[in-house]
Amino acid sequence: MPDSKFFTQLSVLTIIVGAFGGAFFLTILKEYYLPIFPFMLVFFALLTASFYVILKRTLNNKPKSFSNMFMGLSAGKLFSMLLLIVIYLILRRETVIPFLAGTFLLYLVFTFYEVKTLLGLVQGKE
Repeated sequence: MPDSKFFTQLSVLTIIVGAFGGAFFLTILKEYYLPIFPFMLVFFALLTASFYVILKRTLNNKPKSFSNMFMGLSAGKLFSMLLLIVIYLILRRETVIPFLAGTFLLYLVFTFYEVKTLLGLVQGKE
């Protein structure tokens, strides 16, 4: 089952990012630790998994719709991120800068993995 490879890699990536984040928050960035960090990690992992499942299903069932679906999901992902940031800004204004930095880094890491995986899927390597 090829999806198990994706989910295993995503789980390993999430654990590695969590371990690095935990290590940094316990040492260098102790004063910037956000209790929401583990939830952000799970949020990004679930968002990435959902994105992958929907796009893989689209590629298998309606390959011509893949580009439109990818663009739509990307816009939805960015909108959900913006909504998350605005809600956090309203609720916890005093820690918004560390939150934005963490969100941006998680977004980059998980998006890089997602794009790498989807390219392999589209090119038939998966």
